[in-house]
Order: sequence, then structure tokens, then C-alpha cells
Amino acid sequence: MQNIPRGLFPFFRGPEFCDRIVGVKYFAQEKNGAMTMKKTELLAPAGGIKQYKAAVAAGADAVYLGGSMFNARMGADNFTLPELEQVIDYGHLRNVKTYVTLNTLLSDEELPDALRYARELYGIGADAFIIQDLGLGKVIRDALPGMPIHLSTQATVYNKEGAAAAKELGYSRVVLARELGLEEIRECSGVNETEVFIHGALCMCYSGQCQLSRYIGGRSGNRGMCAQPCRLPYTYRDLQGHPLDNSHPLSPKDLSLIGSIGELIDAGVSSFKIEGRMRSPEYVALVTCLYRKYMDEYIAKGSYVLSEEDHSDLLQVFNRNGFTKGYVPGDPGDDLMSGDSSKNTGVPAGTAASDSVRQYAVLRPVHEIIMHDVLEIKGEENSSFKVTYLEDLSDGTVKVGDLKKPVRKGRQVNRLVSDKLLRKATDIIEGSERKAPVDMFVLASEGEPVRLDVKDPGTGISVSAEDPDIVALTAEKAAITEEALLRQLQKTGGTPFSLRRLKTVIKGNVFIPVSSINRLRRDALGRLEALKAASAKRVKPDEATVAPSPESLRLYRTVADVPDACDMLPFVSRGSFDIWLRENAASYADSLRKVNASAMVNSIGHIAMLKAQGLRVIGGPALNVTNRKALEALMELGLEPVCVTSPELLDSSEMSGVPLMVTEHEMIPGTLTDRKGAVYRVEFDPVVHKTYVYPDE
Repeated sequence: MQNIPRGLFPFFRGPEFCDRIVGVKYFAQEKNGAMTMKKTELLAPAGGIKQYKAAVAAGADAVYLGGSMFNARMGADNFTLPELEQVIDYGHLRNVKTYVTLNTLLSDEELPDALRYARELYGIGADAFIIQDLGLGKVIRDALPGMPIHLSTQATVYNKEGAAAAKELGYSRVVLARELGLEEIRECSGVNETEVFIHGALCMCYSGQCQLSRYIGGRSGNRGMCAQPCRLPYTYRDLQGHPLDNSHPLSPKDLSLIGSIGELIDAGVSSFKIEGRMRSPEYVALVTCLYRKYMDEYIAKGSYVLSEEDHSDLLQVFNRNGFTKGYVPGDPGDDLMSGDSSKNTGVPAGTAASDSVRQYAVLRPVHEIIMHDVLEIKGEENSSFKVTYLEDLSDGTVKVGDLKKPVRKGRQVNRLVSDKLLRKATDIIEGSERKAPVDMFVLASEGEPVRLDVKDPGTGISVSAEDPDIVALTAEKAAITEEALLRQLQKTGGTPFSLRRLKTVIKGNVFIPVSSINRLRRDALGRLEALKAASAKRVKPDEATVAPSPESLRLYRTVADVPDACDMLPFVSRGSFDIWLRENAASYADSLRKVNASAMVNSIGHIAMLKAQGLRVIGGPALNVTNRKALEALMELGLEPVCVTSPELLDSSEMSGVPLMVTEHEMIPGTLTDRKGAVYRVEFDPVVHKTYVYPDE
């Protein structure tokens, strides 16, 4: 026995076994002439415990969620601290990470509470925080060293300089703006870890730069309370007052990049993010499962073909007049927009074969209709109904009921909810529970206590179970075999583990009762579970305080309040302006120096660039500074202690000339009139290729 050290696994030989770990896929990348192993993460949303478990069951590598405070989806169920600890442990036991969103803008007065909350999350083992507010990021970095922080998409990072600046500020990952093309994503991925939205709802505005919901009803998107006014109908007119045929001019389709998985992996993206913390467990399960399938297929084979059935399932679970690929392949133009509807439009189910009679309709189906499907008569408001009666007719049509509204012959009928697909989602969620693979080693020497070692290869944690009452007996009949041990040890039952590999050393003619094997297994796996859950916990610092800010900081409410001469760069400069600035930074700096002016920047990526040219650089409103710590963070990049605060701090009466929306989508200049008669001005700037929506003056 002395030749086999306790708790060790002599049959492990290191990295060559990595490709055999269940559920973990790697691909090779060449870096500095050497091959490295890199994994692209699949990150799923969870608005509640059911969604979390659905994401894990469907194959997510990580889950992002919000607690009860300081997150940008306060309308989701969200999680209490005990619930957060519960799901974080649940995930860790199954090799799934949990990222907690702390992605709202904060005041100076809120920072201490936010830091105390972060301290609790730090202690229970959250794997990273997703943060928008640079001030919160700074105080977390100072008070909780080593805690991974990711910069939210609401921080509006859209160029490689911004990704590098985020890294300089301590963010190990940046969630890129949704408006980036493939080459821009590749550039950003070369300087920092990147997280890219791959499926789900799109914001019309650059995330973090939208003031529309707050302006209309006081519900700020940057404070987690967006009322989604972009999904409402507007009367849209050009500058001559002519109506434009677009009832929902601010409502994009949902994004689906399932056909671009390979390109994005090859571009170096670290994490694929599914949007949807307000969505159902079924949505989370189905979308996650399909992306898991094709990510694994691409990594294994280098290619994949999206099946028609899987594409149809994605459409069926939720779409707004189809999907868009967004800006990844280039400017999508009007293909970005959802058209005459902003809600789920489902998929075609058939057409009405005749005018309906009472609560029944006769349909000519294009796809199978089954009981409990939810159908909708296209073009009719509030016309959806659940199929509670279904009769196949002899001419290939079907009779369905119960209609809430009549349907005329020829009308298209869409299926909004597929009962078959819901059952498929249930199978994913309630099917075989996801487990973490473990390796076992049994040492049985005749006349001595039996020892069972169990190791979790993901964490390296191992335990040994040995009981002086469980001794390897001398076999009177058949001796124990490795096959017999395997049959018992793979019965991991209600534990979060599954047996990956078994190694045995049996010395002598040995017999071990089945009950003894089971007892050792239960003991070892129980202790491994406790150790693994505890290993992710952290010791909280005794206190987490926010240090006072210097008195020298100067914060101004509006650009007009700044006493210094300055030139303000665009709110969002992604695209041709960024390229121009990179190529002409020196001449731009010379022109400002001649008039003794500062540069007012609205992107964290421009601070170091212009500072290197000897310019005095001050902060603009699009940096979304709402507290003094945020300005301190920006000063670490070279910003002067001078900044215009976020439009979030302005009253509606002070918003004249401040964009309520900045969007990459080119809109026809004109006006938007909402349902209450309020008018908004639409302007397009061809120099930076951005559309702005302003309050009408």
C-alpha cells in the first residue's frame, strides 16, 4: 500500500486526458507559434431558479442573472441572497459558472450599499460581476481584489481601444456593443476577452445611451426599469410631413447568429451570450440546447449544417417577423427591423379555407397543428386562441376551435406556441440531470480495509473513503471484478456526479459485499460534494468601504456648463469616424492645440489615444458618469479631473439637444409621434452614420 499514496490517482497523466472530460469542448489556437487550448463559453440567461436549472440542463457553461438590487432587469423574478447561494452552489457542483449582474448606474450615495451587496456575493462564490458603472467597478476592484469583473454592454465599448481601456481598468472581459461587425469583434478579441450577444432581443439604441424610457415615463433603462417604448407604434413622417409606411420604426427583430458560430469562434470570441432574462424556462432550454449542439459540432468537426427543423424550432420559440443577423456580416439595413409588429409573430400554420362559423375555423395547414397549440389570425389584434378542439377533415383541412374572433377565408394563421415544442423543452429540463464527471480509484488488498478515492478533474479536489469495518474479504466463491465494481460505483443516484473513469488495484482473491461498495461510494461522493461547494466560497474582508474622493474633481451637468474651450467627439463614433481618428490623431491634436482647446471624449477608448498626443482630455456625457468614483476610474486612463455627467441626472426639461437615442440604423429624417401625441425629432448624421432621436423643441 505504501507504493500508492493516499488521495492520488496514479493513472492520471495530465492534459492529454482533457479531451475526454464529458461536456467540455476545446479548440486549438496558435499563439506565438505554440498551440494552446481555448474554450468558447456558452452563456445563458436566468430570470429565476427554473430558468437557471433549464440553462444548466440544456448545456450552458455559465449563467448570468441578477439579484434583488442594482441589476438592469428589475422586472425579472431575480434572486434573493439565499437563492443566489443555492444556484451558485448548484452550478459549481456541475461545473457551471454564475455571473451576477450589477449593471446599473449608481449615485455616490448608493455606492456603499452596492459594495456591501457585492461583498456578500463575493463570499458566496459568484464567479464574476457584470458591471456598467465604472465607479462601482473601481470600488469593487479596490475592496475585493481578485474578484473577476466584466464590463457590461451598457458601457458602450465598440472598438479595440475601448476593449484595451477596459482591461487597463481591471475588467477581464468586455461585453461588446451589439453593433460590431466580424472584423471589429476580431480586433477587440485580440486585446481582451470578449462576450458577444448571439441570440435574443436587440436594443434599437446603443445600449447604455438610451434615455427614451426615462424621458417618457421616468423609467430608466440604465437603472433597470426600461419600459421598452421602442416596441410601441409611432406615426412616422418625413421632413415634408409625408407619412412613412412603418408602424414600429424603433423595433428591431430578434438576433440569431446560429449560422455564424464558426466565424465568431475563429474570431476569438470568449463567450456567446443568449439574451433573455425575462424569458421562460422553455425558451432558455430550447435556445441553449440548440446553440450547444452546433457549438459542439463545429468544435468537433470544423463545420456544421443547420437543420431546417432546428431553425424552425428557434423561430417557433420566439421571433419578430423572422430573425436578423445584426451587424456581424455588415450593415443589415431594413432587414434589422421587425416591420408592422413588435411582438412574437410565430410561424405560419396555414390559411383559412373558409369563413369561420361561430367559434370554429377550417384551416388548410402548411405544418401539423396539434391540440393545445396557440394560433393567431395574422393581421388581427387580440385574435390568438388555444386549440381545444381539433378534427381532421377528409379534404386535408382541419377544423379547430375555440376562436375568440371570426376569421375570413384566405387569412393567414400563425402558430405562436407549439405544444410539441413545449414538450421537447420539458424533456430537456426534466430529462437526465446534468452531472459533473469524476474519476474513481479502488484499492482492495485481501484482509485490509478497502479504499475508494474520488477525484473531480475540473477542480482537482479529491477525497478518500475508507472504513475499518469494510475489509476486503477472502472470496469463498467468485472474486470481485472491475466490472462488478463499475456496476455499483456508476450508480451515483441523486448526487451531482457521474463516473467518468474507474481504475482498480485488486490484490489477492478478494470479495467485497455490494452494500459495502455502496456505502463507500455514498460517503466519498457526499464529502466531495461538500468540499466542492465550499471550495468556491471566499473569505469576505472584514469591511468594504468606499474611500472619499478628492475635492478637486469637477463634475458639470451639461456640456454648456463646462468653462473650458473644448471640442466634443461624437456620442458614439463606431465606424468611419474611429478609423479617421486613428489615422489623424496627431493632426487633430495639433488643430486643438492651436486654439488652446481640450478634447471632450465619449468613449473610454479615446482617452489614452488623445492623451498620448499631448492633449488635455475631459469626459463627455456619453461616458455615463453618475458618481465621483467613475471619474476617478477614468482618470486612471488619463482623463483630466473634469467630466460632464450622464444625461441620467438631467430633468426632462433639461434634455433639449440631448439625444434620447443613438442608433446605428439609418432612419429617414423626420418626426415620430407616439400614441399620446408627443413628438420626437429624427436626425441622421452621414459623417458618423448615426441616427439620433431628440425631444421635439
